[in-house]
Amino acid sequence: MNEPKNISMVVDGERYRTDTSYLLASDEKSTFLFRASNSNYFVQRESGKDSLEVLSPLDAEKLYKELPKKSQGLVASFPRNHGGIGMDTSTSYDD
Repeated sequence: MNEPKNISMVVDGERYRTDTSYLLASDEKSTFLFRASNSNYFVQRESGKDSLEVLSPLDAEKLYKELPKKSQGLVASFPRNHGGIGMDTSTSYDD
């Protein structure tokens, strides 16, 4: 089983860091879905070149359902879509 790498990257003016984000799901090999502290979603893919890709909540939930290893439950991962309270991630960025 592979672990996600510590990556920090700026995408569209927002910094995304795997070490301060919640791991939601993975394939335990090369794809790791995260929820950032600002409640944005992103995926880390390990290939020839490690990358982070920001996802919409809809695309993130679709990927979450496809990935076999869940690290968080559906409601905790997508509280706005499923009426949950979230994963204790209240920040100045949350609505």
